[in-house]
Amino acid sequence: MSTPTPTKVSPKRNRSSGANPLGAWFNQQTNAVKFSMERLWFNPLSTWITLAAIAIALSLPTSLHLLLKNLQTLTADKREVPTISLFLKQNVAEQHAKDLAELVSGLPEVENVNVVTKDEALAKFSKITGFAKTLETLTDNPLPNVLVITPRLNLLGDMNLDAEGFSAKLKKYPEVDDVQIDVEWIQRLRAILSIAERIVVVVGVLLGLTVLLVVGNTIRLDIENRKDEIRVTRLIGATNSYIRRPFIYGGIWFGLFGGILSLVIVHLALLFLVKPVGELADLYGSTFTLSGVDVLMTLEILAASSLLGIIGAWLAVGRYLWQDEQAA
Repeated sequence: MSTPTPTKVSPKRNRSSGANPLGAWFNQQTNAVKFSMERLWFNPLSTWITLAAIAIALSLPTSLHLLLKNLQTLTADKREVPTISLFLKQNVAEQHAKDLAELVSGLPEVENVNVVTKDEALAKFSKITGFAKTLETLTDNPLPNVLVITPRLNLLGDMNLDAEGFSAKLKKYPEVDDVQIDVEWIQRLRAILSIAERIVVVVGVLLGLTVLLVVGNTIRLDIENRKDEIRVTRLIGATNSYIRRPFIYGGIWFGLFGGILSLVIVHLALLFLVKPVGELADLYGSTFTLSGVDVLMTLEILAASSLLGIIGAWLAVGRYLWQDEQAA
């Protein structure tokens, strides 16, 4: 990338620029943008290699974030899965069980209560096990009425339910024979998702540093190739800002186009996974579908990639300018 060399202007143009500093600044920015864009494709092969490296580095944390986002969506849809089963005593009638369900539903820890009668439980058991004919020989239904309680839990938020304390509270009802509560898998799931979130952050930071290094090294090589031109522009009065400007815009283009290419990679990967994920969801009777990159996330990725390009270019140019001033 070569720095645009200042051109001679007539006194009339100088007076016009002096009278309109905003216009002069705008012209300088426009020239730097145009020049950096042209210079970006001066060596297309090198540019595409750099953009590919940036795109791969950005697509990895984006893909992990989407994976975590879809897992959170899946678990949020199944928020009512963790339940507490109250096995009532054999002598508790069905109407009595329904009355108890209404009483329990008023507890602050309870989201809702479903009553599974003896007959319903027996029908489900025979269907699952295939022992329908064997069960028909029984004179009495050995299964009790069951209350299935959905506690007020948030899979991805704070678990305000004291499992042991709530279980002891339910056992105090005289109609209750046994309580089965299993929320350990929810705690494990929350721990796994928490670790996954931290992994995404760590991977994102490391690959962000990789983008900085790629952009910085590319700009540094361009500076080395144009060292003589930069020295000449210094001799004719070019400031550090003037020298730095086209390189900064070059860093923006590397970051922006690399971010766009990373979004293309992520979208292609999602298209590749949509069919098998849909088939798996159908096997489980679910309507789950993969969610992709929305508009807000797209803007965030492009803004972050452009910012990384700016920082990488700024550090590379700043290091060269500092070394040049020290040598002088």
